[in-house]
Amino acid sequence: MGRLSGDGTIVAPRPCWDGVYGVSDIHSPRYLGLYRTALSGVDDLKILILAGDIIDKGRHQWLKPVIEGVLSRFPRARLIGVYGNEEYEEARSSLSRYPGVEWLDDSYTVVDKGSCRLAVVGTTGALDRLTRWQRRHKPELAEVYRRRPRVLAGLIREARSAADAVVLVSHYALSSATIVGEPRGVWPELYSRSMERLLAEARPDAAVHGHAHRGRPYALVGGVPVYNVALPLTRRLTRIVGRVGLDSFL
Repeated sequence: MGRLSGDGTIVAPRPCWDGVYGVSDIHSPRYLGLYRTALSGVDDLKILILAGDIIDKGRHQWLKPVIEGVLSRFPRARLIGVYGNEEYEEARSSLSRYPGVEWLDDSYTVVDKGSCRLAVVGTTGALDRLTRWQRRHKPELAEVYRRRPRVLAGLIREARSAADAVVLVSHYALSSATIVGEPRGVWPELYSRSMERLLAEARPDAAVHGHAHRGRPYALVGGVPVYNVALPLTRRLTRIVGRVGLDSFL
């Protein structure tokens, strides 16, 4: 946890965030080369958060080189993923058979880092407006997206009681500030205002999302650091660091 230094300034709670990185929208094999280059740029990876669209068009076999790319360099790394819109529902049982990734779907896991316990709450996320395909084929998602922020608020509360720090991971964007650069007319199909309110109310220590290839990589929402880790945008793995404030001591 955070602490005060001798001069009264706040020292970041580093142990929880040591070696934590995020990436999304690899769309393997489309950006597999870029992903491998991005991996070569880090040397301290301990946890890799995969924020969805790791494969392209449900082709589960392309998850294997993503996993191998990490574990060949960091054999003790922990990979934690959420499903994006390219991880088709019919492919998810096949994805779960590849060892190495712990998939979260409106659920959470706790990573014990010795001096700190980090909880990762994972979800596909929510949208303000169904996409054209969803309206035609999955209209029931409207109700899922309406209920999901309340479900996640409960999970964040539960996770906070089990860990020292909490990161919320969604595939769909979590803030209007991190989708600036995308066409304004499609914003409702990129993020959810209810999920953005969730950040300000539930106040996880950090939030991670993907999906917005042309957005912005970082914003603060209600004091919560929000990272857009879409690989076509960042062209690197994104180091995740949680917020630091007086409430870190409570």
